[in-house]
Amino acid sequence: MNELDFQQAFDQALETWRQRHHVRDDDTILLCLELFRIHQEHWDAIRRRDFPAFQEFRDTVLNLGETVAHIQRQTSVVLAELRRDRGGRQFILPTVAPIMLAVVLALITGLLAGKFLL
Repeated sequence: MNELDFQQAFDQALETWRQRHHVRDDDTILLCLELFRIHQEHWDAIRRRDFPAFQEFRDTVLNLGETVAHIQRQTSVVLAELRRDRGGRQFILPTVAPIMLAVVLALITGLLAGKFLL
């Protein structure tokens, strides 16, 4: 439903309510209703201004999905090139090698120290 359909449905419901309760055209309750409509239009305008449209949100999510797919493809290409350059061996990050070397040296040092101290 678009905004006009809501307005027509509201006007019809209001007319039905007025007839059922015998509300006259000069009744004070209609002034309160008009004040409510002003209030509602004000907040509807703020919502339309502050919140993005669903289509805009959908387009953003689709663009994000395309970007992620592009990054995944590029990552696959880079990993394939790294494996090819390393002769098919598994690529180990450069920061992991020094850590592994330190762990191996600590184990060897611990074994030698344990053997000579006992």
